[in-house]
Amino acid sequence: MPTTSRRGDHAWAGLEHHGLPLLAALVAVYAAWLGGGREWNNQMGQYWARLDPWLPSLRLDLLGLALLAALLFHLGGTRLRRRLPLLLGLLLAAAQLACLWAARGVVGGTMPWGIDHPAFLFRLKEFRDLFPLALGGYNPWWNAGTEHFIGVTSGAHAFGLLNLPLLLCLDPHVFHGPALAFWLVVGFPWLGVLAVRGAGVRWTGALCAGLLLCAVSRAQFLFFWQSGNVGAMTSAMLALPVVALGYRLAVLHRGGWGTVAALGAAAWLVCLWTPGVFVCAGLVPGWLALRRRWSVRSNRRLVAAGALALVLALPWFWVTLFPSRGIVGYVATGVSESRWLMARLGARQLLMRLQEWHPLLPVFGLAGAIAAAPRSVRRWTMPLLLVLTAIIGGTGWWRQSQLDRMALPMAVVSVFPAAVLCGRLLGRGPAGRTQTAALGHALAQGVVMALLLTGLRVARMHYACQGGFKLWPAPASISAFADWIRREVPPEGRLAFAGSTDWKYEWGKPTYLPILAGREMMADDYYSYPKGLIEHNYPPKAYRQSLETWIAFTRAYGITHWAAADGRHKGFLAAHPEWFECVRRMRMQSSRIEVYRVRGLPRPTRFLEGAGRVAARGNELVVRPEPAGAARVVIRYHWRDGLVCRTPGASIEPFVVDGHLQFIAVRPGGNPVVKIGYRPRPAPLKPNFDGSFHH
Repeated sequence: MPTTSRRGDHAWAGLEHHGLPLLAALVAVYAAWLGGGREWNNQMGQYWARLDPWLPSLRLDLLGLALLAALLFHLGGTRLRRRLPLLLGLLLAAAQLACLWAARGVVGGTMPWGIDHPAFLFRLKEFRDLFPLALGGYNPWWNAGTEHFIGVTSGAHAFGLLNLPLLLCLDPHVFHGPALAFWLVVGFPWLGVLAVRGAGVRWTGALCAGLLLCAVSRAQFLFFWQSGNVGAMTSAMLALPVVALGYRLAVLHRGGWGTVAALGAAAWLVCLWTPGVFVCAGLVPGWLALRRRWSVRSNRRLVAAGALALVLALPWFWVTLFPSRGIVGYVATGVSESRWLMARLGARQLLMRLQEWHPLLPVFGLAGAIAAAPRSVRRWTMPLLLVLTAIIGGTGWWRQSQLDRMALPMAVVSVFPAAVLCGRLLGRGPAGRTQTAALGHALAQGVVMALLLTGLRVARMHYACQGGFKLWPAPASISAFADWIRREVPPEGRLAFAGSTDWKYEWGKPTYLPILAGREMMADDYYSYPKGLIEHNYPPKAYRQSLETWIAFTRAYGITHWAAADGRHKGFLAAHPEWFECVRRMRMQSSRIEVYRVRGLPRPTRFLEGAGRVAARGNELVVRPEPAGAARVVIRYHWRDGLVCRTPGASIEPFVVDGHLQFIAVRPGGNPVVKIGYRPRPAPLKPNFDGSFHH
């Protein structure tokens, strides 16, 4: 168990005997209040303990569970407490099986699709194709070659590393749903159990940590399960192993080089989601607060773990600091308004996020860390919790940063002190020998057990998609559309999306459609980019001025089909039947989507000038000019400054198509095959001619 100093032994004993039952009473009141009142965050629009409002009967459910558990604790006595770790382990395993069975009914046999799932599937596919030689770069699937590095800043690579053996063998959409369910339901909770146990907490407390991680926050189900933000998920859920293993080395002075390797690997994965750096950096004040407990051996190993994490993360940090600097700078842009107003907005955001947590965590994890946790636990975790609190409160200033999501790793960090206190409460008998003391202690234990069970029920309901926000699996219409594209769009043609694609394609963006259909595509908001960096319209404004400019854009890129979902663009395409023939109509959610074939174009080819074949894949274009002795060919792929010619004797250069577009001119120099690669530069990515990143 986490140790206390000799001076604090007496105070800790008093808090253990009297403070923990008081915390249990407080959390009972808080949970009842949460159940009866509407949650503040309108994005959630639901209630904590169930997916519809807590009716009086459901409050009775909580009361009934608490009384039943209290009776069992009171009657079971020492015998029950001795067997409690086994019972909690069985409870955790049974709950996980129930959650997996519920998730199987949602993602079994299909892939997650709604909201950001297609974008993260695409990032995982990029990662699989490029790792370990590159972390991003020139991607030909979208917009005739774009520079993609958002897989780095979004943390998607961390989830790719966790599933690397599967990812090397299978396309991500084949296993993504089951892998997501496995890590959320089984992998992360059991990693938390083992890490907390390694921090000296008894099995009772460690298993409480696993139970809490199954439903650490309702936002966990929105952002990770429904939306598919697997980067933030991996970073947040691994915050507990970082805190617990760091405690093992820095405070308990236990653990060898295996602990160093585990801590370094966990910290590395946490930092692959850019905001996760704050979690690891936030432990430094806690380490300084424990300077009287320092030892040369423990500090050496702690520094070794940090150095390992830093070395492993350096390639990702390089991408963040250079190619992705423009994105990071945009989301970090502050606002200049009243300080009082911004402080109010930040405080409100913090309160909203706290209400999404498991009810045990604000009370046992935050208040308990301050008032009742052992001194070493308090000094190790409280500075980090204060750092994360300040970051979330600062979202009033940095509204584009989405740093309010740091409440998720903050909730996970608070599991550590909560597990220590829950383990103490459940694993010990009453302080006094009176019947009143025994009943009060049993009631406190019953409340904690009832809330742990309620959290498991919430988790199962979310995985069964029985709530207001659900994971949206790919319906048959997605595979049917992909099959149609494969049949109707020529291999060297391109499908473009007019206007906006903002979740109009079965609640998801069409990011992953090129992989499913095997055809290159073009659009604006296909990738969940920050809204201020893209236009949310297509084609670019310069080419929407007239029919002539639209056709010029279509000819330049070899677009053979246009898809449109909004009435304005459908009306434009339908108004020019001499150029556009409607060949498919389909309904997806509330949108009626029409696909038009472009008339009057020659046979599609990847060559604007010359002829031949182009094989395009991540960071590589293989050009085979025909005839082989051609002096110059121009391919319909965007010129980017990072492109390099890898064939001796050949060269590449930008080719100006019009006043805006630049394609790649290839001078083969007598070579029958010219290979073009990509090398990222130590500079921010340049936007396109109109200031956007996607054209």
